[in-house]
Amino acid sequence: MIESDALGASLAAFMELRGRRIVEACGTLWHSVDGGFFMSIPYQLSLDPEPGPLEHMLRSVPAMGVRFPSRTWLGLPSGVYLYRKKQYDLKCVHPKHRRRVIRGLERFQIREIEPGELLAQGLQLNRDTMARQGRYDPEFGEERQWKRVVDATYQCPAVVPFGAFAGGRLGGCMITCCDSRCLHILYQASRQEDLKDFPNHALTFSVTRRAAENPELDSVCYGCLSLVRTTGLHEYKLRFGYELIPHNSVIWLHPRLAPLLSSQVSLQLVRRLRGLCPRNQRLEQTEAVLRGARLSKHPPTSSDLRPPREVVLSRPPHPLTPSPPVGGEGEHKFD
Repeated sequence: MIESDALGASLAAFMELRGRRIVEACGTLWHSVDGGFFMSIPYQLSLDPEPGPLEHMLRSVPAMGVRFPSRTWLGLPSGVYLYRKKQYDLKCVHPKHRRRVIRGLERFQIREIEPGELLAQGLQLNRDTMARQGRYDPEFGEERQWKRVVDATYQCPAVVPFGAFAGGRLGGCMITCCDSRCLHILYQASRQEDLKDFPNHALTFSVTRRAAENPELDSVCYGCLSLVRTTGLHEYKLRFGYELIPHNSVIWLHPRLAPLLSSQVSLQLVRRLRGLCPRNQRLEQTEAVLRGARLSKHPPTSSDLRPPREVVLSRPPHPLTPSPPVGGEGEHKFD
């Protein structure tokens, strides 16, 4: 059983409610992602595990591999987007975005989304966003799976969805989670025909300001640098005052798979496939994983082979005391 105040416990609760497996190993929590991998949580926590316990975890779970941030291991150059100041206003925003924020706040009211609103209108925002990004994730595009995400959102007290509303019409949505004095912006989507009025800008500004003014929060996390090219999204986050705190993204494969998947032959094969399908994000992500597996290294030392344990969270952790409602009136996805 995970303590409700443990690092990553709120994130783990939300992921478990969405059907992800939760494992505790190497001194931290992990949740499953597509492709048989596990990611460490919380996402901003830099780790320095030894290879022995990691490989023991991969054999015991079992899993194809893990991904985690580290400042000591070698890996793919990466980072996490954080806002850590206690003041936030339009002066913190790049001049190019200030006009868009003002336009968005004039057009939309930013408030928490009711369950029926998110279920009924959120699916179209998801589909519009994924179409713009040239990808498709059934968890956010298929009606039954989206309902599971919505149900999980309202079953976990630490998770709060915000929306940009024009009347009763949802133009943009954002799902956030409070965990260990950090507000995580986990997901963001918007309606195609409302982009001209900048619902994303209004949401990012309002939610960041609300979190910065909350004395029970120390930071806002806007996710990690993506494995695929997202130049526009990177600039978007920086222009809202977020810092990219550097780390290496370590990708450690199951010992039986590592010799094959981290070989130069496998990497060259994927690169050739990418040449045939240059816009395929799945292949781009696969290439990044294989490159990361080749780069990820840490000198072995002593190992603590306590077996990882799969965790069932019987009750979601309680959230922090909320700040007052957002006043006034970029896309991001789960990794």
